[in-house]
Amino acid sequence: MDADEKDSLIGEASNKNKRFPAYFANFSLPKDAIEQEILGYRACKTNQLDEDSFTPSYEENGFKVNEDEDPLEPSVYSLSLFEKPKDVRRFAIINSDIRPPMKIAIGYTEPSCGVSQRTRERTKKKTSHIDWWLYEGAKPYLYFVLIEDFKTYLEWYKKK
Repeated sequence: MDADEKDSLIGEASNKNKRFPAYFANFSLPKDAIEQEILGYRACKTNQLDEDSFTPSYEENGFKVNEDEDPLEPSVYSLSLFEKPKDVRRFAIINSDIRPPMKIAIGYTEPSCGVSQRTRERTKKKTSHIDWWLYEGAKPYLYFVLIEDFKTYLEWYKKK
């Protein structure tokens, strides 16, 4: 995507009173990323539904790209969700920022908050990961609820 196309995309978002953060100029937003509802799970590092638990990776990292990441890879700038609860659990266990007792939230990617894409649609890899690129000022946590007893929830999910 060239600069004019990017400006057009940002302009279209602005026309709807939706604007992407300035750092979106660092990468090309996937053309198939759209405003849509996808059911997803998010590990909440503060164990609450708040802005700190729903901050995109790039912002969490102090607006820096980790050494082992490609700065042109769109997922570096997204909020990560997972479609499968076992995958969010695995992520939470591996992530050193998330401490027990971990809280997992469930909800939908809210179109008014940004555009999303199932990562597998772009990478062709088998994953339940969802990338959600948020508009400035979005409050995605308002569209989620905490799962009080995730262990019991996971057992129920496996049975269904």
